[in-house]
Amino acid sequence: MGSDEMARVKVTHTRKTKGRRSIVGLYGPSMGYQDAEEVIDRIRRGVARYYVREGSWEADLRVVEEDGELKLVSTADFFSRNHLANLPDC
Repeated sequence: MGSDEMARVKVTHTRKTKGRRSIVGLYGPSMGYQDAEEVIDRIRRGVARYYVREGSWEADLRVVEEDGELKLVSTADFFSRNHLANLPDC
């Protein structure tokens, strides 16, 4: 990988708070488990791009600020299988 290329990391599972309101961690085959704060930091620093894939559809994770907190999102379509909240628990 060249110096200007970011690692691409596939996310397959999430860990959510009780009530499934917030994503607190992510899991993927090449990354193992990472806390959401670590993923947010890596995205913001441009170290890696994280994505969710369902079939041929792929959605990159983004960091957004909501109510003063940084959160991870993949797609605005809550019913999409590429939505982080719809991934299986880890």
